[in-house]
Amino acid sequence: MTSPSFHNELPTLEQVLTRKTLPPVCLYNLYIIMRDRLHMEEVLDFYLDVQHHELLWRRYVKTMRRSGYLTEEDLADGIQSPRVLSRLSQVSSVDEKSRPTSSPLSSTTTLKKTLAPPGQLLQQQQQQQQKPRLEEDFLEDSFVPLERPPLDQTRERLHQKAMLNRQDLTDSAQRILLKYLVPSASKELTQLPQELKANMRRQMEDGGRDDPLVFTDAKEYLFEYMRRSAFPKFLRLKVWGNLTLWQQMLRLVIGLISLLAGLTVAFSLIFLGYPQWGVRFWILLPLWIGVLNISCFLTGLDPIWVLIFNVSETTTFRFNKIRQSQVKRILWSRSLWLLAITIIIAIILTIIFAGVPSKRL
Repeated sequence: MTSPSFHNELPTLEQVLTRKTLPPVCLYNLYIIMRDRLHMEEVLDFYLDVQHHELLWRRYVKTMRRSGYLTEEDLADGIQSPRVLSRLSQVSSVDEKSRPTSSPLSSTTTLKKTLAPPGQLLQQQQQQQQKPRLEEDFLEDSFVPLERPPLDQTRERLHQKAMLNRQDLTDSAQRILLKYLVPSASKELTQLPQELKANMRRQMEDGGRDDPLVFTDAKEYLFEYMRRSAFPKFLRLKVWGNLTLWQQMLRLVIGLISLLAGLTVAFSLIFLGYPQWGVRFWILLPLWIGVLNISCFLTGLDPIWVLIFNVSETTTFRFNKIRQSQVKRILWSRSLWLLAITIIIAIILTIIFAGVPSKRL
């Protein structure tokens, strides 16, 4: 049994969402579990999209501070204070006039790949394949021109990339609205109360709001929802086990076939008149393989993969190393116990069938 203090050492949901943990208890595996096992990936998608929207807001406030529209007194109460919102609403019209025709930051904020120039798309396919988008990915521009531009153009391009205008925030907020909050949206959040969704739509459509405070209540609500319903199941699957659902079903099939083969050989040796002990001990191997694989199916843990290869399965036959120290200690302890129990059970079955007197038919 694991002590309560040891449980307290496990990563929290907040640490996972802020990417302060290591595999297998990481954001990538959390997204896979919520998508494949819990079927609620839209909750995590919304949380990460709002997180990205907050990053855009911080960059926008920083841009306004550098431009002189905001002072240190304005930012004394935080970047989302009413004073900052009031000041930025006054300069939004000026910002709209100076908005460039295309912004390098007005891209979608889903966990999937977005439209991009051919060169950028090719590089993003190598960097972002099969893993959820991270905050840094949202802010990267990986397009590499075929020809090196003049130095002045390079500086101007970097300056435009660093700048952020109000329209980028509006576009980001509108994408969140259309993707999650409107009826029949592609990833409509059924977990949110209707009153909360209606309030957000009213603030954005009638009040013209695009600041992150619009989504704060929904973000906190879904954080608690994940903490209560999704995160405990995620820990149970990744801290106490290392197999996916399809792998467990495969282990059940292998275990039943191995047990059937071992029992068939055991009864055949008995009824073919083979003497006790001796050659009959060879049934230990198929019996142990059968017991081990059935135990893997029941527990979701393969002790061989943990003790020898130190891996945890993400999707079927795709692995990552177990790098979180607390999780590694738990998996090693459970693997040793499970391996010892399966060996003892297999030895007991072998002794029973090897000790039965032979009777040739």
